[in-house]
Amino acid sequence: MTALDEKDPFRDAKIRDILQEELQDGEDLASEARKMIAYLLREKKGYDPGDVRKGLAFEVQLGAETVWSSVDFLVFLDGRPAMIIKCAAGSLDSQERHAVAAARVITSPPVPVAVVADPVSAEVLEVGTGKVTGEGFGAIPTKDQLRSIVAEKSMQPLDPKRLEKEKRILLAFDAIKCCVPQGGDGGVQIGESEKTQKH
Repeated sequence: MTALDEKDPFRDAKIRDILQEELQDGEDLASEARKMIAYLLREKKGYDPGDVRKGLAFEVQLGAETVWSSVDFLVFLDGRPAMIIKCAAGSLDSQERHAVAAARVITSPPVPVAVVADPVSAEVLEVGTGKVTGEGFGAIPTKDQLRSIVAEKSMQPLDPKRLEKEKRILLAFDAIKCCVPQGGDGGVQIGESEKTQKH
């Protein structure tokens, strides 16, 4: 047996400590992003408290299996879902497809606007095409701007095969993401999916 074959408990403990620290750092950054978005929506973008649901979990039915996914914010206009926001620790470009899939799955027809945000920036995406339409916190639409976007975009329900694909993409991202949106600042609220479906 070589030295490399011998298990070093101190090395293993150090690796665990590093991973736990990285996960906590990521969660702290995601938490800061959520606080920033909550402030912007309320104070700068013109949304009323009743327009915004924070930390929303929703059911995803995939075959015979029911699993849960979540968005950090779901914004309503006139009682209808109009924009989802997912917060992350960074690397927004790697989160774009995750957010688009969430917007396509959370309601039918899909939510027309998706946003990914970290503590320093944001990207706005058109859910129908998956393309980035704006960058920076200033690009997040105000309530009036979102109303205009929704009026211009006629979202249609996805066909079953496409919906199945989007569910698989969403759950794949959920399975590998580093930061789960939970914690002392609000996190996800399990059991909110029925309220989403009623709108």
